[in-house]
Amino acid sequence: MRVDGLIDADAELTVQRIASALVDVTHAESVVMSAVATTEAYVDATIQRLVDEASVQRSLFGKFMVERSTAGFKQSWVSRQDVLRDGFGIVIEPQKLVQHLTLVVEIRNVLAHGDGLLTSLQTANWSRAIELRRNLERKLGVLIDGRRVTITQNSVRISTRILIDYVLALGAATAVLLNDSNSKSLPRRT
Repeated sequence: MRVDGLIDADAELTVQRIASALVDVTHAESVVMSAVATTEAYVDATIQRLVDEASVQRSLFGKFMVERSTAGFKQSWVSRQDVLRDGFGIVIEPQKLVQHLTLVVEIRNVLAHGDGLLTSLQTANWSRAIELRRNLERKLGVLIDGRRVTITQNSVRISTRILIDYVLALGAATAVLLNDSNSKSLPRRT
């Protein structure tokens, strides 16, 4: 059964994987890490699928340029958003969803790079650090004491909902783009 008639099986499977992680919320950190990794893998695969469908791949030069720059697509969430927007015209709406996704990724960074503490990169700029702390607490329900970040069961639910909503939005946007490409080539930058 399709979650949304506009998404493909990959998006649906990704949503199911993220949702199934909620079964064991007692390990909040693991759930967030797994859900973000699952979302990241879906986004990377979606970008690769779009690249594979793009007309630029039909020339030797186009193939060369794509192969050289593909690794760059996967280096950060900013680069993923850039290639979706600038390379394929995919803008995830509402923009607030992308902002919230960024916060969930910040939590993952706390876990992966800060061992549960806000990282030195996250706290290097004081005004950005204060804004990040406020947004993590208000929008995701995490608890912050000094640099220590505690992920609550509620923040896991909020975070996974954001990731699911992002996957659904990207899946729908990709489906529309790929359906349109059946009658014409994928958009090119002008």
